[in-house]
Amino acid sequence: MKRIWGYAMAAIMGISALTGCGSGQSAATTTASTIAASDQTTAADTSKAPESAEGPSGKVVIYTGSGPEITEPIYALWKEKYPAIEIEEVKSGTGELLARISAEKDNPGGDVLWGGDTFLYLSNPDLFEAYDSIEDAAMITRDPDHKWHSYVIMPQTILVNTKLIKSEADYPKTLKELTDPKWKKAEIALADPSKSGTGLSLVKGMASLYDWDYVQQLLVNTEVYPSSDAMFAAVKDATNPVGFINEDLGYKWEMTGEPVKIIYPEDGVTYNVEATGIIKGAKNMDNAKLFLDFILSRDVHKVLQDVVKRRSARTDMAPPEGLSDLSSYKLIESKFNSKDEVLDNFTKALDAARK
Repeated sequence: MKRIWGYAMAAIMGISALTGCGSGQSAATTTASTIAASDQTTAADTSKAPESAEGPSGKVVIYTGSGPEITEPIYALWKEKYPAIEIEEVKSGTGELLARISAEKDNPGGDVLWGGDTFLYLSNPDLFEAYDSIEDAAMITRDPDHKWHSYVIMPQTILVNTKLIKSEADYPKTLKELTDPKWKKAEIALADPSKSGTGLSLVKGMASLYDWDYVQQLLVNTEVYPSSDAMFAAVKDATNPVGFINEDLGYKWEMTGEPVKIIYPEDGVTYNVEATGIIKGAKNMDNAKLFLDFILSRDVHKVLQDVVKRRSARTDMAPPEGLSDLSSYKLIESKFNSKDEVLDNFTKALDAARK
């Protein structure tokens, strides 16, 4: 697995040479690497789709952990392209969605899982349908079994509330600093990795950079939240002075004047390659394939680049304006082969930290 992540890292770093050049080169192919939920189902668009005499119609059910700041501009583009296909969305943490997909495997309720570390898909290959998308060749990394499809590259940064920590001299500059006893009373916000894909990426990366003793020390200073959204909000709303956030949302909050500052840790930046996949036995299979091709398309990734501010996993897209190339940071290579290994060790570290 370490070799696999090495290939993925090399492919990611290779984007530097393509930044701004609009290259149409094929993506590097790697061997496979990776990376009970809420029952509430909501329609992404409550207006009735117009009748269409031509073209695809019906619905597609999307399971996603992404918030509206990500989904809404992309759903709007979908509605323009496929007005007769209604999107139904089920939103929850990625871990909870995977548990739901597993529980529903004999009678799938969803069609597509949108988001989540490739690590999670490789850990659950029986839950996903093989599909060879026409867009896969444009991605930095591909699953040879065609069950997960690279989507975005998502670094995580430290997030500081600037009202609670007023001096930049007091901002943590490294992950290692977060184990300092001075943070014990303040409590650093962290998402539960068993429920949050972002939390899993953070824990997996930090344990890879250091070890599980480090994670235990960190957890002494940590308040564990049930979702990534709760972790993000805890810092923005001044419940906790420090936490973590996905780069794109932290950048947008900072640019729009929220009292936050994002910090790329000098000793290492956790990240994941987010993916999407078709749920095994999806009831709306044709529309699921259509949505997957759509979500990987250059049109959608232009929205990701310009509006959402996420880094595309396509080789022909530059970083969003305002974000540095990934070669500027020390990205942390994962050492772990399975989600269960990470979660088992996290639980042990948390139990020990709470004694």
